[in-house]
Amino acid sequence: MNGKNESTRMKNFPKPIDLLAGLLRIEGITGEEAAIVERSATWVERMGFEPEVSEKGVVFEVAGQNPGPTLLFCTHLDTVPAGEGWTHAPFGGEREGEFLYGRGAVDARGSAVAMLFAMAHLKQRRFAQGRAIAAFSVGEEGNHPSLPKLLDRFGTIDGGVVGEPTQMHVATSQRGLMVLELHADGRQGHAARTDGPNAIYRLARDLQRLEAFEFDRVHEALGAVRLTPTRLRAGVADNVTPPKASAVLDLRSTPRYTHAELAEMIRKEVQGTLHVVDDQWIPCHTPDDARILHAAKRALSDRRFFASDAASDWAALAKREIPAVKIGPGNPVRSHQPDEWISTEELQQGIEGYEKLARAFFEPLDT
Repeated sequence: MNGKNESTRMKNFPKPIDLLAGLLRIEGITGEEAAIVERSATWVERMGFEPEVSEKGVVFEVAGQNPGPTLLFCTHLDTVPAGEGWTHAPFGGEREGEFLYGRGAVDARGSAVAMLFAMAHLKQRRFAQGRAIAAFSVGEEGNHPSLPKLLDRFGTIDGGVVGEPTQMHVATSQRGLMVLELHADGRQGHAARTDGPNAIYRLARDLQRLEAFEFDRVHEALGAVRLTPTRLRAGVADNVTPPKASAVLDLRSTPRYTHAELAEMIRKEVQGTLHVVDDQWIPCHTPDDARILHAAKRALSDRRFFASDAASDWAALAKREIPAVKIGPGNPVRSHQPDEWISTEELQQGIEGYEKLARAFFEPLDT
């Protein structure tokens, strides 16, 4: 490429930051994504592609001059709710100099726009072999992500790029997420008489056991499994002993255990009843010999390679044994926070990084 502004000079393309600003003006909260899917598909078409559009998201692709490996770019269009504490309109797409504010700026519509421009550059400047596919999915911020269903139509995928904010550093492994509920039973009665088991005390004892419990298999990059209580529920009235108490447990897993193994270990440790709420976000790790990892090391040698704590759609690729990396523009600290923002420079770095990574991926392995 010929300098920092090359990717904004492509004929008939809008400025990336302006396109993103338009997308940020559409809410697209998880479960209400129809409008953001439609608007994204419109821009994909305007930039020269023939997208497939459905309630599951937007899919488009570009082929090289010859057959070769298939690379998947994937990210999500949905966002969490705005929440409180904003000084900018959360769905206003407001600009202040080089900074653009709005829910989804980094998580993850910034990645979507960077991927769209990288795909457009691949289409205009061509590549020798292979096929690049982009999938902009929905539902990722909830419990029903659409990417697993989109994957059904792609055939063999040789490598994946998961778009999430990483400051364009390269995640080569990722913790999984399992959500559990722990229930304890007691006896309802008058609080003036303590002649029965109290569900709160029973639950508290189980939580103390779990606080002291250690998962002894440690992953070389991700470390040990982490278990954190995040919610408590109990009580009928101030003067009534609780018949039930429960806690939500957030478990961040590693490839050293299956989710089934972890659930069974916890069941053996507690007296109460354990229920698995969600275990679809399995941990991920890219093998050292994966083509996508070799490409990332060639194309992005100035970036840090790291292990990510946050779960993402990468889990859908891992279930199909598709080697992948997670990388995207913007600082992940801004995700889900008020005044979420991205800069024009960060967005440009995303475009250039994605294109460089793709071109390195499509190079013959013996080069």
